[in-house]
Amino acid sequence: MNIQIKIDKNIEEDDMLLTIKEMTPEYSRLISQLQNSSFKLIGMKDNKKYHLEYEDIVEIHSVDKKIYALKENLDNFLLSETLKDLYAKLPNNFLRISNSEIVNADRISSFEFTFGGRLKIFFKSDDFTYSSRGYLPKIKEYFGI
Repeated sequence: MNIQIKIDKNIEEDDMLLTIKEMTPEYSRLISQLQNSSFKLIGMKDNKKYHLEYEDIVEIHSVDKKIYALKENLDNFLLSETLKDLYAKLPNNFLRISNSEIVNADRISSFEFTFGGRLKIFFKSDDFTYSSRGYLPKIKEYFGI
């Protein structure tokens, strides 16, 4: 891949041109992230709204049709977006591991394969979760295994 950057202080608005062989899901996600670069993650807890920093989030999960962000200190924040919308807007270090969960790969300490084709994912906070079999190929691709 060849990347060229041209800085021109005389332009009024940033402009970006990508020349690609074919549109892939990875390019679609990258484009979506660039378009949503000003996206702020806002969570609710105790009737207050909080700005959540991406690096503080361990996982984002769905419970009873509600979406929650879990921080390392186990604080849960209610989010208003869907998992699909969040995944498109979040940085590339966030991985979809099941239909109901997205994790921050930077917060993963280790993982192990289980019987039945699932992955047990351990976080630096000593918490863990499981991936679903359907997302295993994407997880393996991300980690290069």
